[in-house]
Amino acid sequence: MALPAFFDPIVNAPKPQKIVLGVFGLAIIGAAAYFLLLSPLDARVQQLRAQNAALGDEVVRSRAIVADIARFRREAQELETKIAALKERLPTEREMPVLYRSLTDAGSQSGLGVALFQPRAAQIKDYYAEIPITLNAEGTYHQFGEFLERVARLPRVVTVAEMKFTGTNHPGRTVRADLTLATYQYRPVGSPKPGPAK
Repeated sequence: MALPAFFDPIVNAPKPQKIVLGVFGLAIIGAAAYFLLLSPLDARVQQLRAQNAALGDEVVRSRAIVADIARFRREAQELETKIAALKERLPTEREMPVLYRSLTDAGSQSGLGVALFQPRAAQIKDYYAEIPITLNAEGTYHQFGEFLERVARLPRVVTVAEMKFTGTNHPGRTVRADLTLATYQYRPVGSPKPGPAK
């Protein structure tokens, strides 16, 4: 098969010119291969290397988080234990009558003559409600001291918000006290306002 006439000058050229044309042709083919095939692949390789480096950093961060998960779980368990212990000291609405009974028992066991024991409306705070309790009683200073000691030993939190003593003329009961005790009721954030104290 004969080549077209266009290639005659190349075929009939001296050997050194053929070598130069061959090298030039190979250079053009090599440049075309680089720009058309290798250059896009090189850009893709660089992109994949950057992506690999970013994923490697993410893996390192994820491993650090995984290493801390055990510590976070342990801390969460400790906090849940503390919350459970605090909830025991803060009665729920269902447990309030038991607490009221304990307070009246503490008054009668101390020898106080309790004239008034009246829970009042709760004052809502962030996660608890403060429930004031008005208590009017007569007795001696020692009996009031014993009553306060019994209140302090209750498993629930009860504080003395106000205390006012006045003298009396009754035999055996030298002091009349108007006390305002406060107890606390746990309420999760966002829970509805509790009804009146019972």
